[in-house]
Amino acid sequence: KKANDAVNTLLFHLGVSIIIIIVLLLLILGWREAFIVAFTIPIMLLLTLGIVFLFHQTLNRITLFALILSLGLLVDNVVVVIDNIERVFSRKRNILPGYAVLGVNEIGNPNFFATLAVIVSFIPMLFVTGMMGPYMRPIPLNVPIAMIVSLFVALTIVPWFYLKLMSNKKGMALLRKKESIKQKRGNKKGLYAKILTPLLLSKKKRYIFISVIIFLFISSMALPAFKIVKFKMLPVSNTNTFLVTVNMQPGSTFQKTNIATMRIVNYLKRIKQVKNYIITVGTHSVVDFSGLLRGSNFRNASWYSEIRVNLINKDKRSVSSHELVLKVLPVVHKIGKEYHAVVKVLESPPGPPVKATIVARIYGRNYGEQEKLARIVEAKMKKTRGVTDVNSSYKKRIKKVMIIIRRDKASMLGITSEMIAQTLYLLNNGMNIGTIHKNDRLHQEGIFLRMPPSFRINAGMLSSIWIYAPYAKKLVPLSSLVKIKNGYLRNMIYERDLKPVVYVYGNVINRSPMYANLDLILHFFKHPLPKGYHIEWGGEWHITLKVFSQLGAAMGIAILLIYILLVGYTGSFMVPVVLMGAIPLEMIGIMPGFSITGTYFTATSMIGVIALSGIVIRNSLLLLEFINERKKEGYNIVDALVEAGTMRARPIIITALAVIFGSMILVTDPVWNGLAWALIFGMFASTILTLVVIPILYYMIEGRRWRKEDVHDSL
Repeated sequence: KKANDAVNTLLFHLGVSIIIIIVLLLLILGWREAFIVAFTIPIMLLLTLGIVFLFHQTLNRITLFALILSLGLLVDNVVVVIDNIERVFSRKRNILPGYAVLGVNEIGNPNFFATLAVIVSFIPMLFVTGMMGPYMRPIPLNVPIAMIVSLFVALTIVPWFYLKLMSNKKGMALLRKKESIKQKRGNKKGLYAKILTPLLLSKKKRYIFISVIIFLFISSMALPAFKIVKFKMLPVSNTNTFLVTVNMQPGSTFQKTNIATMRIVNYLKRIKQVKNYIITVGTHSVVDFSGLLRGSNFRNASWYSEIRVNLINKDKRSVSSHELVLKVLPVVHKIGKEYHAVVKVLESPPGPPVKATIVARIYGRNYGEQEKLARIVEAKMKKTRGVTDVNSSYKKRIKKVMIIIRRDKASMLGITSEMIAQTLYLLNNGMNIGTIHKNDRLHQEGIFLRMPPSFRINAGMLSSIWIYAPYAKKLVPLSSLVKIKNGYLRNMIYERDLKPVVYVYGNVINRSPMYANLDLILHFFKHPLPKGYHIEWGGEWHITLKVFSQLGAAMGIAILLIYILLVGYTGSFMVPVVLMGAIPLEMIGIMPGFSITGTYFTATSMIGVIALSGIVIRNSLLLLEFINERKKEGYNIVDALVEAGTMRARPIIITALAVIFGSMILVTDPVWNGLAWALIFGMFASTILTLVVIPILYYMIEGRRWRKEDVHDSL
């Protein structure tokens, strides 16, 4: 049911995104263009899902997120083709199939390489390892397939369909109307030309503008260093359940554990958002995926209990499960202190589970010393801001009573060790010794014999127990046959990679675990453990570092592959540098955007950054194609750059709006809102800046190489 609800929600979001994009195109382009997009989007999605099915991929949440992510890119291919065909029709002043083919041919090559650049930006994510790798793998599998399908549809179905809609009298009338509007606008100097031309002609203004952009980039990248933008693996999700675990003092009886547990239950059932709960005392509750990692299946002792709290559906409550956990936490902690118990409230992780948010692994030469050091680490964790539910694998040693049989004396009386063991078992654990039939009952009832708790906890009471001696043919006191010795049970010794280790665990609330863990790392860097002992940090810190480093490496590889691809396409080593200048521009929007919204920069945000790298390169590549066309037509470099930017501005802006509005539906998702905000803020900044920065960088690098014989006087 949970998976079904999640998929249905995403299918609804996908439908809403498609409707938003169609309405947007209807307002900007017209009903014909919007109708073509509305016709081709289902075709592209169905073809994509069909191909994905051939690769034995399932339709899951991540697959649907990949489709929503690629939706704006699918539209871009269609819009670029339509826009260029319309431009050719306008230039030729006629609507003919040959002109439609010409319009596709003009942008076919750059469109192919631009699509390839987007695909290349996603491919390296396939090699992310660990649990996060399979979790996000549908994205680098589905987005490239969707891009290939969209290119195929844009180059085949779209020209045919657009020609069918336009090859009539109304189409010709519309074409003439658009042409007259363009001519009127062409006689006036547009806002874009007014901004770009002075920057191209004035060296001083150009360098001031580039300096401002560099300053904005450095300032944006410095925001995480000042903790204005904070990092986290994944944000908390709004679920319909959470788990309360109770750890009493080792050796506590079942009755004591049950009393403490019921105190917590009596509080929980007063919360109106709680639907029901399942109590397990002395054993673990149903083990889920995260429970396997936490070792819940080992919680089989009288001093353990768990309460699985089920909430009313999240659609019917205004309070999120995380907010409820924050509300419950101080109350259950207070109850736990009354019973000297450690009480934790555990939420279902939105992504790969960890044993605890913060895990300190203490290694050394002597296990006893490791346990002492664990108490020091535990004390520091409790003082660290935001860290709660601190405990360790080291437990207070449990007292035990050893009963040693005096075998010589017992054998002389004919009493075996088995007889003594059975007697002690009967007294301590109890035994069914028979049945009784009551007159008012239909069935017999068992007779269970066991000594009362007050007797069982006092070893001195053994003197009042008598056991029959076959050889002496009389009863003798049990205390005369045994010796009582007090001791302690041995604690469990944990090992990791064949090395003895002591764990210290902690969870973090109201703060990013990265920064709480960083505080601890810095503390123990300044105050290291004794020689021969060291700490390794695990938990969310470890998986966050691993995922971000691998995603960063994936982005670096993607940029390198894009550069190689652009070198092959342009035949230059410097022009690709100009085109890739759009990539840093996205960070000018992303980092300040995250600081304004107060949203954590998560692993899904990093996926958004990687996706944007391919998108902005696509815009730059198509912009370059228009610049080269103007160069062949004999324009000087300034007019060529202004004209190319003016012509490419509309499809770039339409793509940006499609990505932004298509991503807005994901903002409400607790896990993927980081990706949505990255796309929204990054696309907004890069779209505005790409149309200005790329022409300026091109002018600075290629201005001197612009051959004099290929230019004429400015018009």
